[in-house]
Amino acid sequence: MKKIEQYLLERYPSLWNTKIVWLLGIAFCAHLFFFLFGFFSVNEEDFSTKYFGTIEKFFPIAFLLNFVISTLLLVGWLVQMSKNNAFKHFYPSNALKLFGQFVQYFLIVFASITFFISFVMGEDVRFRCHYSSSYVASLKLQYPTIENKMDYDDPQLQEAYYVITNAENKIGVVKILGYLDIFMMIALFFSLIVFCVRVTNVRSFLFGIVFSHVLALLLAILSIITVFALGGDSVAWLYILTAYLMIFASVYLLGHISKLHSAILINFSLIVFVPACYSTLLLIEGRLLPSGLPTNYVVLAATFVFIYFYSRVLHQWKAGAE
Repeated sequence: MKKIEQYLLERYPSLWNTKIVWLLGIAFCAHLFFFLFGFFSVNEEDFSTKYFGTIEKFFPIAFLLNFVISTLLLVGWLVQMSKNNAFKHFYPSNALKLFGQFVQYFLIVFASITFFISFVMGEDVRFRCHYSSSYVASLKLQYPTIENKMDYDDPQLQEAYYVITNAENKIGVVKILGYLDIFMMIALFFSLIVFCVRVTNVRSFLFGIVFSHVLALLLAILSIITVFALGGDSVAWLYILTAYLMIFASVYLLGHISKLHSAILINFSLIVFVPACYSTLLLIEGRLLPSGLPTNYVVLAATFVFIYFYSRVLHQWKAGAE
């Protein structure tokens, strides 16, 4: 273990600093555990005698284990990472390395909170082991009117009905992507918070939160006038345009205001970009976006692009006088 630590420190200091190698390794073992947990937590009777819910077996034991393991991983990771901060101590760095750190934060958080996905995938594999797609298709051909719930007292027909129904409602790829959307946005926000604190400091981040609340209060007062003058969508655009204006101000005012004030704008900009981008896409969805394009994935991609270019601003801010 010490040799690996020394190798990473000498060759890949960023990977050593974020502890991503160890965290992803531990997370992989935890995912494997939850996959096997989900696989062995269900049996044939669960699929053939009743409606089977995707998350039915996840509560309470697997949920508590998920919560405890995720908490221990993230807290332990933050404690270890707080011991070293190359950016704050002016170690050689550039915008690409800073962006790479954010990507690592996102991967670590995402891997540490998505054990639920592995659990339900284990359930899905167990179902497929018992009832293949070809078998379910043959049942549908054998009982073409099964959806009418006829002959409910016939054990054979009842089993066929539950197998077909559960096959249609099981986790599947589409539902997995739906769950991934939720965890992806949670991981994105958490990694942005960690990134803000690592780049600036806790004090600036808290001031950024206060600033956002004061700004939201002022916008709420202004929106009362706007909604009567311009209509409903104008309020949403008021918040969105204000967010983008603050992001622009954080770049334009760099070097013209104190470093603390710039840090507050930077923290606000990093956090507010995601909801601003998401709200923009929701307002234009169906008019400019291709149909069926997952909004959350567009937001994720846009956030990574934004962080990549905004990392240059962060370096300029760090190089400024105190």
